[in-house]
Amino acid sequence: MLAAFLVSASTLVGVTLIEIPAHASNSDGRRGEDTTLDVIIAGGGIGGLCTALVLLKMGYNVQVYEKTSRFRPFGGPIQIASNAAESIRRIDQGVYERILEEATVIGNRMNGLKDGLSDEWFATFDLDSPARKRGQVSSVVIDRPILQEILLERVGHTVSKGAEVISCETVGERVRVQLSTGDTVEGDLLVGSDGINSRVRDVFDPSRSAPVWSGYTCVAGMAYVVPPDLKEVGYKVWVGSRKYFVSVDVGGGRIQWYAFMNIPPGSQEIDRENILGWLQTSQFAGWSADVKLLLDNSPTEEVEQRDLYDRAPTIQWSNGRICLLGDAAHPMMPNLGQGGGMAIEDALVLGQELTKVSGGNGQLRKLLPRALRNYNSNRVLRAAAVQGLSRVSSAFLFQYQPPLDIQWGFPPKFKNCGPRSLITRACQGFLQHVAFPLQFEFLFSFPGAINPEVFEDGMAGDFGTEQATQTRLNPHRSGPSQFGKPEKDLISGSTPLREWFNQYW
Repeated sequence: MLAAFLVSASTLVGVTLIEIPAHASNSDGRRGEDTTLDVIIAGGGIGGLCTALVLLKMGYNVQVYEKTSRFRPFGGPIQIASNAAESIRRIDQGVYERILEEATVIGNRMNGLKDGLSDEWFATFDLDSPARKRGQVSSVVIDRPILQEILLERVGHTVSKGAEVISCETVGERVRVQLSTGDTVEGDLLVGSDGINSRVRDVFDPSRSAPVWSGYTCVAGMAYVVPPDLKEVGYKVWVGSRKYFVSVDVGGGRIQWYAFMNIPPGSQEIDRENILGWLQTSQFAGWSADVKLLLDNSPTEEVEQRDLYDRAPTIQWSNGRICLLGDAAHPMMPNLGQGGGMAIEDALVLGQELTKVSGGNGQLRKLLPRALRNYNSNRVLRAAAVQGLSRVSSAFLFQYQPPLDIQWGFPPKFKNCGPRSLITRACQGFLQHVAFPLQFEFLFSFPGAINPEVFEDGMAGDFGTEQATQTRLNPHRSGPSQFGKPEKDLISGSTPLREWFNQYW
Protein backbone atom coordinates (compact mmCIF):
# COMPACT_ATOMS: atom_id res chain seq x y z
CA MET A 1 0.00 0.00 0.00
CA LEU A 2 1.13 3.55 -0.61
CA ALA A 3 -0.01 4.68 2.84
CA ALA A 4 0.14 8.44 3.34
CA PHE A 5 1.13 9.18 -0.25
CA LEU A 6 -2.33 8.70 -1.77
CA VAL A 7 -4.49 11.23 -3.48
CA SER A 8 -8.10 10.81 -2.45
CA ALA A 9 -10.82 10.87 -5.08
CA SER A 10 -12.25 14.05 -3.60
CA THR A 11 -9.06 15.97 -4.36
CA LEU A 12 -9.44 15.21 -8.06
CA VAL A 13 -12.79 16.97 -8.43
CA GLY A 14 -12.51 19.88 -10.86
CA VAL A 15 -8.91 18.99 -11.78
CA THR A 16 -7.89 18.54 -15.41
CA LEU A 17 -6.67 15.02 -16.20
CA ILE A 18 -3.79 15.10 -18.68
CA GLU A 19 -3.05 11.80 -20.38
CA ILE A 20 0.41 11.02 -21.68
CA PRO A 21 -0.06 9.78 -25.27
CA ALA A 22 -1.34 6.23 -24.86
CA HIS A 23 -1.37 3.18 -27.09
CA ALA A 24 -4.32 2.38 -29.32
CA SER A 25 -7.21 0.76 -27.47
CA ASN A 26 -9.37 -2.13 -28.53
CA SER A 27 -13.14 -1.77 -28.86
CA ASP A 28 -13.61 -3.05 -25.32
CA GLY A 29 -11.39 -0.29 -23.90
CA ARG A 30 -8.31 -2.45 -23.36
CA ARG A 31 -5.06 -1.10 -24.76
CA GLY A 32 -3.42 -2.84 -27.67
CA GLU A 33 -0.06 -4.58 -27.94
CA ASP A 34 1.79 -4.57 -24.63
CA THR A 35 5.23 -3.57 -25.93
CA THR A 36 5.78 -0.07 -24.55
CA LEU A 37 5.10 2.06 -21.49
CA ASP A 38 3.83 5.51 -20.55
CA VAL A 39 6.50 6.82 -18.15
CA ILE A 40 6.35 9.79 -15.78
CA ILE A 41 9.68 11.09 -14.46
CA ALA A 42 9.65 13.41 -11.46
CA GLY A 43 12.64 15.74 -11.68
CA GLY A 44 14.57 17.09 -14.64
CA GLY A 45 18.08 16.94 -13.19
CA ILE A 46 20.92 14.97 -14.75
CA GLY A 47 19.48 11.65 -13.51
CA GLY A 48 15.99 12.43 -14.74
CA LEU A 49 17.19 13.57 -18.18
CA CYS A 50 19.44 10.50 -18.59
CA THR A 51 16.55 8.25 -17.60
CA ALA A 52 14.35 9.97 -20.17
CA LEU A 53 17.04 9.39 -22.80
CA VAL A 54 17.28 5.68 -21.96
CA LEU A 55 13.52 5.13 -22.03
CA LEU A 56 12.95 7.17 -25.19
CA LYS A 57 15.55 5.04 -26.97
CA MET A 58 13.58 2.01 -25.84
CA GLY A 59 10.48 3.38 -27.56
CA TYR A 60 8.55 4.39 -24.44
CA ASN A 61 6.33 7.46 -24.10
CA VAL A 62 8.09 9.71 -21.58
CA GLN A 63 7.07 12.88 -19.77
CA VAL A 64 9.45 14.69 -17.38
CA TYR A 65 8.13 17.14 -14.77
CA GLU A 66 10.64 19.62 -13.32
CA LYS A 67 9.55 21.92 -10.48
CA THR A 68 11.87 24.81 -11.34
CA SER A 69 10.96 27.19 -14.13
CA ARG A 70 14.58 27.30 -15.33
CA PHE A 71 17.67 25.17 -14.83
CA ARG A 72 19.95 26.81 -12.28
CA PRO A 73 23.58 25.57 -11.99
CA PHE A 74 24.60 25.75 -8.31
CA GLY A 75 28.29 24.89 -8.03
CA GLY A 76 28.96 25.33 -11.74
CA PRO A 77 30.60 22.43 -13.60
CA ILE A 78 29.93 18.80 -12.81
CA GLN A 79 32.45 15.97 -12.73
CA ILE A 80 31.76 12.96 -14.92
CA ALA A 81 34.00 10.21 -13.61
CA SER A 82 35.05 7.32 -15.82
CA ASN A 83 32.25 4.99 -14.68
CA ALA A 84 29.62 7.66 -15.42
CA ALA A 85 31.14 8.45 -18.82
CA GLU A 86 31.13 4.77 -19.77
CA SER A 87 27.51 4.49 -18.67
CA ILE A 88 26.60 7.41 -20.93
CA ARG A 89 28.49 5.81 -23.81
CA ARG A 90 26.43 2.67 -23.46
CA ILE A 91 23.23 4.69 -23.31
CA ASP A 92 23.92 6.93 -26.31
CA GLN A 93 27.18 7.14 -28.26
CA GLY A 94 26.26 10.50 -29.79
CA VAL A 95 25.64 12.12 -26.41
CA TYR A 96 28.88 10.63 -25.11
CA GLU A 97 30.87 12.12 -27.98
CA ARG A 98 29.23 15.54 -27.57
CA ILE A 99 30.11 15.56 -23.87
CA LEU A 100 33.76 14.72 -24.55
CA GLU A 101 33.91 17.52 -27.14
CA GLU A 102 32.81 20.07 -24.53
CA ALA A 103 34.51 18.64 -21.43
CA THR A 104 37.89 19.22 -19.79
CA VAL A 105 39.91 16.12 -18.92
CA ILE A 106 41.33 16.11 -15.38
CA GLY A 107 41.93 12.41 -14.74
CA ASN A 108 45.14 12.24 -16.77
CA ARG A 109 46.93 14.77 -14.53
CA MET A 110 48.15 14.65 -10.94
CA ASN A 111 45.31 14.72 -8.42
CA GLY A 112 45.37 14.48 -4.65
CA LEU A 113 45.51 15.99 -1.16
CA LYS A 114 47.79 18.77 0.05
CA ASP A 115 48.35 20.16 3.51
CA GLY A 116 46.56 23.50 3.65
CA LEU A 117 49.29 25.32 5.59
CA SER A 118 52.50 23.89 4.16
CA ASP A 119 51.13 23.31 0.61
CA GLU A 120 53.02 19.98 0.57
CA TRP A 121 51.46 16.93 -1.09
CA PHE A 122 50.01 14.56 1.48
CA ALA A 123 48.76 11.86 -0.90
CA THR A 124 48.01 11.60 -4.61
CA PHE A 125 45.63 9.30 -6.45
CA ASP A 126 45.63 7.87 -9.95
CA LEU A 127 42.35 8.43 -11.83
CA ASP A 128 43.74 7.48 -15.22
CA SER A 129 45.14 3.94 -14.94
CA PRO A 130 42.00 2.26 -13.48
CA ALA A 131 39.96 3.81 -16.29
CA ARG A 132 42.33 3.14 -19.17
CA LYS A 133 42.81 -0.53 -18.36
CA ARG A 134 39.02 -0.92 -18.68
CA GLY A 135 38.88 0.97 -21.96
CA GLN A 136 37.18 3.94 -20.31
CA VAL A 137 37.86 7.62 -20.84
CA SER A 138 39.63 9.42 -18.01
CA SER A 139 37.50 11.57 -15.68
CA VAL A 140 36.27 14.87 -17.09
CA VAL A 141 34.38 17.97 -15.96
CA ILE A 142 31.78 19.86 -17.97
CA ASP A 143 29.71 22.98 -17.35
CA ARG A 144 26.36 21.91 -15.97
CA PRO A 145 24.34 24.10 -18.38
CA ILE A 146 26.21 22.60 -21.34
CA LEU A 147 25.57 19.05 -20.12
CA GLN A 148 21.90 19.91 -19.60
CA GLU A 149 21.70 21.40 -23.08
CA ILE A 150 23.26 18.29 -24.65
CA LEU A 151 20.68 16.10 -22.94
CA LEU A 152 17.81 18.50 -23.66
CA GLU A 153 18.65 18.36 -27.37
CA ARG A 154 17.57 14.71 -27.19
CA VAL A 155 14.80 14.80 -24.57
CA GLY A 156 13.76 18.46 -24.24
CA HIS A 157 10.42 17.84 -25.93
CA THR A 158 9.45 15.63 -22.98
CA VAL A 159 10.21 18.19 -20.23
CA SER A 160 7.54 20.34 -18.55
CA LYS A 161 9.11 22.98 -16.29
CA GLY A 162 7.36 24.66 -13.38
CA ALA A 163 5.45 21.48 -12.52
CA GLU A 164 6.38 19.40 -9.44
CA VAL A 165 5.11 15.91 -8.68
CA ILE A 166 3.53 16.31 -5.23
CA SER A 167 1.61 13.05 -4.70
CA CYS A 168 0.54 9.84 -6.38
CA GLU A 169 -1.57 6.70 -6.10
CA THR A 170 -1.65 3.36 -7.87
CA VAL A 171 -4.88 2.65 -9.74
CA GLY A 172 -4.93 -0.87 -11.14
CA GLU A 173 -1.94 -1.15 -13.46
CA ARG A 174 -1.50 2.64 -13.65
CA VAL A 175 0.04 5.33 -11.47
CA ARG A 176 -1.94 8.55 -11.02
CA VAL A 177 0.19 11.60 -10.23
CA GLN A 178 -0.87 15.02 -9.00
CA LEU A 179 1.21 18.04 -10.01
CA SER A 180 1.82 21.34 -8.25
CA THR A 181 -0.05 23.03 -11.12
CA GLY A 182 -3.26 21.29 -10.01
CA ASP A 183 -3.24 18.96 -13.01
CA THR A 184 -3.17 15.17 -12.83
CA VAL A 185 -1.36 12.76 -15.14
CA GLU A 186 -1.32 8.99 -15.44
CA GLY A 187 1.29 6.50 -16.56
CA ASP A 188 2.41 2.90 -16.29
CA LEU A 189 5.59 3.83 -14.40
CA LEU A 190 6.65 6.67 -12.10
CA VAL A 191 10.39 7.35 -11.64
CA GLY A 192 11.19 9.60 -8.68
CA SER A 193 14.34 11.51 -9.63
CA ASP A 194 13.38 14.63 -7.71
CA GLY A 195 16.33 15.03 -5.36
CA ILE A 196 17.07 14.70 -1.68
CA ASN A 197 13.69 16.21 -0.71
CA SER A 198 11.82 13.96 -3.12
CA ARG A 199 8.05 13.91 -2.83
CA VAL A 200 7.96 10.52 -4.55
CA ARG A 201 10.09 9.26 -1.67
CA ASP A 202 7.01 9.71 0.54
CA VAL A 203 5.81 6.38 -0.89
CA PHE A 204 8.66 4.69 0.98
CA ASP A 205 8.85 7.05 3.95
CA PRO A 206 5.36 8.41 4.74
CA SER A 207 6.70 10.18 7.84
CA ARG A 208 8.74 12.44 5.54
CA SER A 209 11.85 12.25 7.71
CA ALA A 210 14.19 15.18 7.12
CA PRO A 211 17.66 14.76 5.60
CA VAL A 212 20.56 14.70 8.05
CA TRP A 213 23.08 17.54 8.22
CA SER A 214 26.38 16.20 6.95
CA GLY A 215 28.55 18.28 9.27
CA TYR A 216 29.53 20.77 6.61
CA THR A 217 28.54 23.99 4.94
CA CYS A 218 29.95 24.57 1.47
CA VAL A 219 30.85 27.79 -0.29
CA ALA A 220 31.36 27.39 -4.03
CA GLY A 221 32.86 29.87 -6.47
CA MET A 222 34.62 30.30 -9.81
CA ALA A 223 38.09 31.79 -10.12
CA TYR A 224 39.20 33.31 -13.42
CA VAL A 225 42.90 32.64 -13.13
CA VAL A 226 45.51 30.12 -14.31
CA PRO A 227 47.52 28.60 -11.42
CA PRO A 228 51.19 27.91 -12.19
CA ASP A 229 50.76 24.13 -11.93
CA LEU A 230 47.66 23.91 -14.16
CA LYS A 231 49.25 21.70 -16.83
CA GLU A 232 50.38 19.14 -14.26
CA VAL A 233 47.52 19.18 -11.73
CA GLY A 234 43.79 18.76 -12.36
CA TYR A 235 42.22 18.33 -8.92
CA LYS A 236 43.55 19.42 -5.52
CA VAL A 237 42.17 19.22 -2.00
CA TRP A 238 43.91 21.33 0.64
CA VAL A 239 43.09 19.91 4.05
CA GLY A 240 43.24 21.40 7.53
CA SER A 241 41.58 21.07 10.91
CA ARG A 242 37.81 20.73 10.45
CA LYS A 243 37.82 22.25 6.97
CA TYR A 244 39.14 21.67 3.47
CA PHE A 245 39.37 23.55 0.18
CA VAL A 246 38.92 21.92 -3.24
CA SER A 247 39.97 23.23 -6.65
CA VAL A 248 39.43 21.68 -10.08
CA ASP A 249 40.36 22.89 -13.55
CA VAL A 250 37.19 23.31 -15.60
CA GLY A 251 38.76 24.76 -18.74
CA GLY A 252 38.72 28.19 -20.33
CA GLY A 253 41.09 29.68 -17.80
CA ARG A 254 38.66 28.93 -14.94
CA ILE A 255 39.09 27.07 -11.67
CA GLN A 256 36.02 25.85 -9.79
CA TRP A 257 36.57 25.84 -6.03
CA TYR A 258 34.66 24.62 -2.98
CA ALA A 259 35.33 25.51 0.66
CA PHE A 260 33.97 22.94 3.14
CA MET A 261 33.74 24.01 6.78
CA ASN A 262 32.37 22.42 9.94
CA ILE A 263 29.81 25.17 10.64
CA PRO A 264 26.27 24.30 11.85
CA PRO A 265 23.40 25.18 9.51
CA GLY A 266 22.27 28.78 9.73
CA SER A 267 24.94 29.75 12.26
CA GLN A 268 26.74 32.07 9.85
CA GLU A 269 24.72 34.73 8.06
CA ILE A 270 27.20 36.52 5.82
CA ASP A 271 26.22 38.77 2.94
CA ARG A 272 27.43 37.60 -0.43
CA GLU A 273 29.57 40.71 -0.95
CA ASN A 274 31.46 39.93 2.29
CA ILE A 275 31.84 36.18 2.01
CA LEU A 276 35.16 36.14 0.11
CA GLY A 277 36.77 38.38 2.68
CA TRP A 278 35.37 36.23 5.47
CA LEU A 279 36.88 33.11 3.91
CA GLN A 280 40.30 34.73 3.57
CA THR A 281 40.51 36.28 7.05
CA SER A 282 38.46 33.94 9.21
CA GLN A 283 38.65 30.48 7.63
CA PHE A 284 41.71 30.12 5.37
CA ALA A 285 44.14 32.74 6.65
CA GLY A 286 47.73 31.53 6.33
CA TRP A 287 46.82 28.71 3.95
CA SER A 288 48.50 27.94 0.63
CA ALA A 289 49.17 30.93 -1.63
CA ASP A 290 47.12 29.13 -4.31
CA VAL A 291 44.02 29.25 -2.10
CA LYS A 292 44.45 33.02 -1.75
CA LEU A 293 45.05 33.29 -5.51
CA LEU A 294 41.72 31.60 -6.22
CA LEU A 295 39.76 33.68 -3.72
CA ASP A 296 41.33 36.91 -5.00
CA ASN A 297 40.21 36.16 -8.57
CA SER A 298 36.62 35.10 -7.91
CA PRO A 299 33.73 37.45 -8.75
CA THR A 300 31.35 37.86 -5.83
CA GLU A 301 28.26 37.29 -7.95
CA GLU A 302 29.40 33.73 -8.72
CA VAL A 303 29.84 32.70 -5.07
CA GLU A 304 27.13 30.72 -3.28
CA GLN A 305 26.82 29.08 0.12
CA ARG A 306 24.85 25.92 0.91
CA ASP A 307 24.52 23.66 3.93
CA LEU A 308 25.09 20.03 2.96
CA TYR A 309 22.68 17.25 3.87
CA ASP A 310 22.46 13.55 3.10
CA ARG A 311 20.61 10.43 4.26
CA ALA A 312 21.59 7.04 5.56
CA PRO A 313 21.46 4.28 2.93
CA THR A 314 18.04 2.67 2.44
CA ILE A 315 17.28 -0.70 0.89
CA GLN A 316 13.88 -0.06 -0.71
CA TRP A 317 13.70 2.04 -3.86
CA SER A 318 10.78 0.34 -5.61
CA ASN A 319 7.13 -0.15 -4.73
CA GLY A 320 4.93 -1.71 -7.39
CA ARG A 321 5.15 0.61 -10.39
CA ILE A 322 7.07 3.36 -8.63
CA CYS A 323 10.84 3.61 -8.14
CA LEU A 324 13.44 6.10 -6.95
CA LEU A 325 16.61 7.17 -8.74
CA GLY A 326 19.60 9.41 -8.01
CA ASP A 327 19.57 11.65 -4.92
CA ALA A 328 15.98 10.67 -4.20
CA ALA A 329 17.28 7.17 -3.46
CA HIS A 330 20.87 7.75 -2.31
CA PRO A 331 21.98 11.35 -1.64
CA MET A 332 25.66 11.55 -0.79
CA MET A 333 28.49 13.89 0.02
CA PRO A 334 30.26 15.41 -3.01
CA ASN A 335 33.77 14.29 -2.00
CA LEU A 336 34.09 11.55 -4.62
CA GLY A 337 32.37 13.43 -7.43
CA GLN A 338 29.97 10.50 -7.79
CA GLY A 339 26.54 12.02 -7.04
CA GLY A 340 25.60 12.59 -10.68
CA GLY A 341 27.49 9.47 -11.73
CA MET A 342 25.37 7.25 -9.49
CA ALA A 343 22.20 8.69 -11.03
CA ILE A 344 23.53 7.97 -14.53
CA GLU A 345 24.36 4.41 -13.49
CA ASP A 346 20.83 4.08 -12.09
CA ALA A 347 19.37 5.12 -15.44
CA LEU A 348 21.44 2.52 -17.30
CA VAL A 349 20.49 -0.32 -14.96
CA LEU A 350 16.82 0.66 -14.94
CA GLY A 351 16.86 0.49 -18.73
CA GLN A 352 18.57 -2.89 -18.63
CA GLU A 353 15.99 -4.39 -16.29
CA LEU A 354 13.08 -3.01 -18.34
CA THR A 355 14.70 -4.41 -21.48
CA LYS A 356 14.67 -7.89 -19.94
CA VAL A 357 10.87 -7.85 -19.62
CA SER A 358 10.22 -6.11 -22.96
CA GLY A 359 10.26 -9.28 -25.01
CA GLY A 360 7.06 -8.59 -26.93
CA ASN A 361 5.17 -11.41 -25.21
CA GLY A 362 2.39 -9.14 -23.99
CA GLN A 363 3.64 -9.31 -20.39
CA LEU A 364 5.49 -5.97 -20.11
CA ARG A 365 3.06 -4.23 -17.76
CA LYS A 366 2.50 -7.37 -15.73
CA LEU A 367 6.24 -7.87 -15.26
CA LEU A 368 7.02 -4.20 -14.61
CA PRO A 369 7.05 -4.49 -10.77
CA ARG A 370 9.51 -7.40 -11.05
CA ALA A 371 11.80 -5.31 -13.27
CA LEU A 372 11.77 -2.49 -10.71
CA ARG A 373 12.55 -4.92 -7.89
CA ASN A 374 15.50 -6.24 -9.88
CA TYR A 375 16.68 -2.69 -10.55
CA ASN A 376 16.45 -2.01 -6.80
CA SER A 377 18.40 -5.11 -5.81
CA ASN A 378 21.07 -4.59 -8.49
CA ARG A 379 21.77 -1.02 -7.42
CA VAL A 380 21.28 -0.79 -3.67
CA LEU A 381 24.55 -2.35 -2.49
CA ARG A 382 26.78 -0.40 -4.85
CA ALA A 383 25.04 2.90 -4.10
CA ALA A 384 25.28 2.24 -0.35
CA ALA A 385 28.98 1.46 -0.71
CA VAL A 386 29.63 4.71 -2.57
CA GLN A 387 27.60 6.61 0.03
CA GLY A 388 29.77 5.00 2.69
CA LEU A 389 33.00 5.86 0.86
CA SER A 390 31.85 9.47 0.54
CA ARG A 391 31.10 9.64 4.26
CA VAL A 392 34.42 8.01 5.22
CA SER A 393 36.24 10.46 2.98
CA SER A 394 34.49 13.37 4.69
CA ALA A 395 35.22 11.92 8.12
CA PHE A 396 38.93 11.58 7.36
CA LEU A 397 39.20 15.11 6.01
CA PHE A 398 37.29 16.37 9.04
CA GLN A 399 39.77 14.71 11.44
CA TYR A 400 42.90 15.80 9.58
CA GLN A 401 45.68 17.52 11.48
CA PRO A 402 49.07 18.56 10.07
CA PRO A 403 51.02 15.28 10.22
CA LEU A 404 53.97 14.54 12.47
CA ASP A 405 57.14 16.06 11.03
CA ILE A 406 60.62 14.92 12.11
CA GLN A 407 63.66 16.98 11.22
CA TRP A 408 66.55 14.56 11.53
CA GLY A 409 69.67 15.75 13.27
CA PHE A 410 71.17 15.59 16.69
CA PRO A 411 69.01 15.93 18.54
CA PRO A 412 66.07 15.37 16.14
CA LYS A 413 63.35 18.03 16.12
CA PHE A 414 59.69 17.08 16.24
CA LYS A 415 56.83 19.17 14.89
CA ASN A 416 53.10 18.44 15.17
CA CYS A 417 53.36 15.83 17.92
CA GLY A 418 49.71 15.52 18.94
CA PRO A 419 47.81 12.20 18.79
CA ARG A 420 45.79 13.20 15.72
CA SER A 421 48.96 14.33 13.93
CA LEU A 422 50.48 10.91 14.64
CA ILE A 423 47.37 9.20 13.25
CA THR A 424 47.42 11.45 10.18
CA ARG A 425 51.04 10.54 9.45
CA ALA A 426 50.31 6.83 9.99
CA CYS A 427 47.44 7.02 7.47
CA GLN A 428 49.52 8.65 4.74
CA GLY A 429 51.07 5.53 3.25
CA PHE A 430 47.85 3.55 3.62
CA LEU A 431 45.89 6.16 1.68
CA GLN A 432 48.50 6.48 -1.05
CA HIS A 433 49.17 2.80 -1.66
CA VAL A 434 46.05 0.95 -0.50
CA ALA A 435 42.90 2.99 0.10
CA PHE A 436 42.95 5.26 -2.95
CA PRO A 437 43.89 2.53 -5.48
CA LEU A 438 41.20 0.18 -4.14
CA GLN A 439 38.64 2.98 -4.02
CA PHE A 440 39.01 3.89 -7.69
CA GLU A 441 39.26 0.27 -8.81
CA PHE A 442 35.87 -0.22 -7.20
CA LEU A 443 34.31 2.99 -8.51
CA PHE A 444 35.44 2.41 -12.09
CA SER A 445 34.54 -1.30 -12.10
CA PHE A 446 31.02 -0.29 -13.19
CA PRO A 447 29.48 -0.94 -15.68
CA GLY A 448 31.60 -3.97 -16.48
CA ALA A 449 28.87 -6.38 -15.35
CA ILE A 450 26.21 -4.73 -17.54
CA ASN A 451 25.49 -6.31 -20.91
CA PRO A 452 27.14 -3.85 -23.34
CA GLU A 453 24.80 -4.86 -26.17
CA VAL A 454 21.58 -3.71 -24.50
CA PHE A 455 21.68 -0.21 -25.99
CA GLU A 456 24.30 -0.54 -28.73
CA ASP A 457 23.70 -1.47 -32.34
CA GLY A 458 25.25 -4.73 -33.56
CA MET A 459 28.89 -4.58 -34.60
CA ALA A 460 31.26 -7.07 -36.17
CA GLY A 461 32.29 -9.48 -33.44
CA ASP A 462 29.12 -9.20 -31.37
CA PHE A 463 27.45 -12.49 -30.56
CA GLY A 464 24.22 -13.14 -32.41
CA THR A 465 24.40 -10.28 -34.95
CA GLU A 466 24.37 -10.49 -38.72
CA GLN A 467 27.84 -8.99 -38.82
CA ALA A 468 29.11 -11.61 -36.43
CA THR A 469 27.68 -14.37 -38.63
CA GLN A 470 29.45 -12.93 -41.66
CA THR A 471 32.80 -12.56 -39.94
CA ARG A 472 32.79 -15.77 -37.93
CA LEU A 473 35.81 -17.96 -38.75
CA ASN A 474 33.86 -21.22 -38.65
CA PRO A 475 30.62 -20.83 -40.64
CA HIS A 476 29.35 -24.23 -39.45
CA ARG A 477 28.80 -22.99 -35.92
CA SER A 478 25.56 -21.18 -35.21
CA GLY A 479 25.66 -18.18 -32.88
CA PRO A 480 23.20 -17.61 -30.04
CA SER A 481 19.85 -16.05 -30.76
CA GLN A 482 19.89 -13.69 -27.79
CA PHE A 483 22.38 -10.97 -26.89
CA GLY A 484 24.33 -11.75 -23.74
CA LYS A 485 23.57 -15.49 -23.70
CA PRO A 486 27.24 -16.57 -24.04
CA GLU A 487 28.24 -14.35 -21.15
CA LYS A 488 25.40 -15.64 -18.99
CA ASP A 489 26.24 -19.26 -19.82
CA LEU A 490 29.88 -18.70 -18.90
CA ILE A 491 29.27 -16.77 -15.67
CA SER A 492 26.47 -19.03 -14.41
CA GLY A 493 28.48 -22.19 -15.01
CA SER A 494 25.48 -23.83 -16.69
CA THR A 495 27.65 -24.76 -19.68
CA PRO A 496 30.97 -26.65 -19.18
CA LEU A 497 33.95 -24.53 -20.22
CA ARG A 498 35.07 -26.87 -23.02
CA GLU A 499 31.55 -26.98 -24.44
CA TRP A 500 31.29 -23.19 -24.16
CA PHE A 501 34.46 -22.71 -26.21
CA ASN A 502 33.35 -25.25 -28.79
CA GLN A 503 29.97 -23.55 -29.16
CA TYR A 504 30.88 -19.89 -29.14
CA TRP A 505 34.57 -19.44 -29.84
